[in-house]
Amino acid sequence: MSSLSGIKKTLDAYISKNYDEVRRYTNHLLTSYNNYKNIKLSMLKADTIINNAYLHVVTIEAEKTDENSVKSYLLNSIKMQILWPTSLSHKQDDCHSQEPIIVDEPEDTDILDKIEIEARYNLRKYCIQKYMSEVKDPVEKRIAEAYFIEERQTAKAMADFFDIPRTSAHYMIRNLKQKLRELEYSYRYVK
Repeated sequence: MSSLSGIKKTLDAYISKNYDEVRRYTNHLLTSYNNYKNIKLSMLKADTIINNAYLHVVTIEAEKTDENSVKSYLLNSIKMQILWPTSLSHKQDDCHSQEPIIVDEPEDTDILDKIEIEARYNLRKYCIQKYMSEVKDPVEKRIAEAYFIEERQTAKAMADFFDIPRTSAHYMIRNLKQKLRELEYSYRYVK
């Protein structure tokens, strides 16, 4: 018989016979740990700790599989699950005890956000109209018309429209957007 199946068989028999005692031991350690750490409410549960300790002990390859040795392995594993902050039980506790942070904000923020979004939209629309009316260079004017009126807003669409390489179309769009950003910046921050 391998040590893994021997330890599991002995562990199952011990826990079946002494579960209440193991649970009392676990609860005692949990209470002591919480008092020591000054934790008011811990999410660590005795059953979870016992289950994780059981899973740990089952994987131990030990030469001794008698009841006293297995009991020692189990109780030490329970203590490890409680005391070590990196134990599986603490990791599970961290996952389950995360509470969503609810920020109490006034309901007016939705309206203010919508007003801000609409103001940005109107400013951009105004900047586009201003740019289109003031642009003197016929090439720049044609690029802007293709972008805004013909709605050729990707490098591929612009390249197909003018029958030019995509890279050139990309740079044309980038330059147009940069000029619009500068115009928008001058209205938003300079005034």
